[in-house]
Amino acid sequence: MARELIYRLTNPNYTVYHRAALGGLASTVLAWRSRRGSAPAGIEHDVQRDGVRLAWGDDLADQEALQRILDASFRLTKDKLIDLVGQAVAEDNVELRVAIHNGLCATFLQHNKMRPSEKEPRRVEIRSADDESRGLFTYKAITSYAHQKAQGTGLLDPAKKGSAAGRFPAVATIPQSVVPGAVAGMQPLQTAPEEAILLLYLMVGSAVFLLRPRTYREKMQACIVVPDVRDLVAFSRALRAVASVDVKRPRLTGGYLGRIAGGVEEAALRLLIDLTADDLRDNPAVAGLHAIAMGKVAWDKNQINRSATVRLGLTYAELDVFLRASKHLGKTRIVPGSKGDGYAVPMSPVPELVAANLAAGRHWAAHFRDLVGESKDFSRMRFARKGLQEMKEAIRDGVDQAVIDMFHEAWRWKMRALGERARSEGAPFEWAVEREQERIRNSILRAKTADALAGWFLRFCADATQGGTLAAARKEAATLREFLFNERNASRLQNLLLFALVSYAKDDTKGQTKGEA
Repeated sequence: MARELIYRLTNPNYTVYHRAALGGLASTVLAWRSRRGSAPAGIEHDVQRDGVRLAWGDDLADQEALQRILDASFRLTKDKLIDLVGQAVAEDNVELRVAIHNGLCATFLQHNKMRPSEKEPRRVEIRSADDESRGLFTYKAITSYAHQKAQGTGLLDPAKKGSAAGRFPAVATIPQSVVPGAVAGMQPLQTAPEEAILLLYLMVGSAVFLLRPRTYREKMQACIVVPDVRDLVAFSRALRAVASVDVKRPRLTGGYLGRIAGGVEEAALRLLIDLTADDLRDNPAVAGLHAIAMGKVAWDKNQINRSATVRLGLTYAELDVFLRASKHLGKTRIVPGSKGDGYAVPMSPVPELVAANLAAGRHWAAHFRDLVGESKDFSRMRFARKGLQEMKEAIRDGVDQAVIDMFHEAWRWKMRALGERARSEGAPFEWAVEREQERIRNSILRAKTADALAGWFLRFCADATQGGTLAAARKEAATLREFLFNERNASRLQNLLLFALVSYAKDDTKGQTKGEA
């Protein structure tokens, strides 16, 4: 063969970007096989679990072969939306296509010269999953984009004087459209042509999200989640599943609204769950994820740059807590923009917070006090109690469960007393409950030390039960005693108590009285 390109996952010089790009290339080649007649003419191709091979004969010049490969890999739909063949997004899945299109235009293709577009934006109607809200979302229809012609790499540039026509140059350039955030110094970033060809597929192997932070890092606008691929065939299968539409098993990253996230960690964990949902093997298709947040930085007002990077592994002890938060509190609300166009924002900051905590190795409820520190935020959070209760049921840590169960059991006793008092005084029960919750919130927030907080909690339980012993306390008595009065646990205890306060939900199976809510 005139030219043979062989890429191996085991290449010791490869980074996570190379492995993700190789996953994108493998997915593209496998998509050619599933679409009859879509493979580039004259190109031999093969995919194994650990590698990809591309080859062509002497009758085909290198640049012509590459152009055929790119034509079969990077396309446009009839609506002038970016079509990455390897991601296998259905033609009629316009919502997901628009989300990916807008995400790519904000990251890989943020410069206009990389994707010439129409002057006026086009509009597509997007509906929420429950059809409660809808809006018109815009996108810039483009006529071409950089990856279709390896723009900025020099791979398809005319031969220089003295060089053979149709051959690859000796070295290729890596522009930001290939690796977003890659900053060149005095000289452009350069590499071998074979490596530059591979990195063109990083855009295929990665997932893009639009960020709407509510708790912190407000300047983040988009993010790229780069999988650390370790099985090309399994990854390609998972990538197709992520793009599929399954009513019975909806994906966390499906549709337009599934690509809206509060933070980069939330986006990454959602993708991790989707990629591994059907992979029950001991060694799944990915070893982890590398997430890159893109946003405005102080030293560059003209474009968005890398503003944060996060590495995520495969296993987190309380990942199910995030999963419940995402499923029950992760809905996205569509609000009208200033020009009448739709704008999507997360309805709750809880999934964003839990994801950030897990990714950073913190306790899942760390900084929960920041979400209920203001009275107005506390009032809003109480409306999310059913979703918070779902999160509570997924907690694995025995101490966390015991603290929350103790509080809920004491609160159940407290509400019975409030109900009896409200009936005897003829006062509104709901008003009495809200006033008591606000008083408890203030007491928890004002406790400055572990001893003060633990003392308040034990008095609260004793007062509610009139000196009785709670069942939850009996189960974990020794562990709780050690936990409650340890100064290192003060912040964790405070966040758990605040979570318990807003997560109590009526359980009709426990024979509650009319005075409970």
